[in-house]
Amino acid sequence: MRTFAFLRAAAAAAAGVATSFTFAAAANASEGSISINPGNVPATAAHYEHDCDPKLGGGPYPGKDVWVFNLPGNKDHSGSFTSIDAVFDIDGDGKSDTTVVVDAGAADGDDIVEIGHSKAYAITDAGWTLLGASATVTGGAEFFVLTHTCAAKPTTTPTEGTPTEGTPTEGAPTKGTPATTSAGPTATSEGAGGNGNGGAASGGLPITGANAGGAAALGLALIGGGTALVLRRRRRFVA
Repeated sequence: MRTFAFLRAAAAAAAGVATSFTFAAAANASEGSISINPGNVPATAAHYEHDCDPKLGGGPYPGKDVWVFNLPGNKDHSGSFTSIDAVFDIDGDGKSDTTVVVDAGAADGDDIVEIGHSKAYAITDAGWTLLGASATVTGGAEFFVLTHTCAAKPTTTPTEGTPTEGTPTEGAPTKGTPATTSAGPTATSEGAGGNGNGGAASGGLPITGANAGGAAALGLALIGGGTALVLRRRRRFVA
């Protein structure tokens, strides 16, 4: 009797161990590694579909890009994200430079959230290129997707006092409008005073034609008078 009781206890213990291994194997089988949809990469945040959701990283932020991943399909089958390893090119040479690990908890700039489907986000420096990514999931999903991004907010603004394109500076003429100046009318050319005489613009005083003729007549009269006196004196001496 004691022998049969011992055998029954041993059999029950063996069955329990086998059951534990079965459950562990099932759990390990349900948590697998999958890759991002190859059609989503390479990608830059600036040239991807944009959506800045406060529940998925928020933004836009100066100098920071937000990347949002989604696990498509029925949640009961696809499961949830456990972690994501996202590979980035940070210097534009097309080669992998750094890997960002996305896991639960938002304190380190990334998180895994449940909004309809299992989703995850990561915040990186602006301008990085996503080259690829892999994820560990609890279900049977075959792949995951980069659903959208929130690209960095532009950081450059026009310098104060610098005119924007198409806006004339104060006092500057616009296209097709002659500029106005503070200078007065231009000086007239010599002879603009009329009647052939030098006008005021020539720099001298005007001389009229009547004054010139009178001076010539006076000179001729004086010459004639002097000649007559000389002839009279010569006649006296001869006589």
